[in-house]
Amino acid sequence: MEDCGDSTMRADLKYPLTIALTLALIAALISAATPVELLFSVEPRLIAPGGYLTYVIYSDGSIYWVPYTPFYIYAWRFASIMFLLWIAVLVIYVIKPLRTADLLSIILAVMFAASNYVYLYSIGARVVMYPLIYVLYTIGKPLTFIDMGQVALIYALWRAFKNGLIKVRRGGK
Repeated sequence: MEDCGDSTMRADLKYPLTIALTLALIAALISAATPVELLFSVEPRLIAPGGYLTYVIYSDGSIYWVPYTPFYIYAWRFASIMFLLWIAVLVIYVIKPLRTADLLSIILAVMFAASNYVYLYSIGARVVMYPLIYVLYTIGKPLTFIDMGQVALIYALWRAFKNGLIKVRRGGK
């Protein structure tokens, strides 16, 4: 009888998982094709004489301007889109608390956190993680940020426990 509960749980996850993977595919296509960082990045972009954008890469404690889009920019684009999707689904869930939206918010939170850490560790600068914050060592003073990846993972764990997706066995049973 307990297997029926597990298969029902998997059926509950099919729809949110399909939506999440579709959104991730769309986000990947957008992040590969569109410089979304121009919409909401505070870092200025220089336009080279050829008309292309230049970006910064960090290497050996120095910064270099390059005429191509480094991998970490693609990772940042994807992570940013996943963050916005996660927040949008949270707003939807607050307005209308549907189980599908709740499960989708868990999946998107985990996808955002994973893509956020791919971004952070592909920058090329040293990153030091602490509880709920991280410090980025680039040129000049270290930069301290709230680690939204950890916040998203804490949220995902909380909602997963609340939805019965993760069960804690007590007393060796």
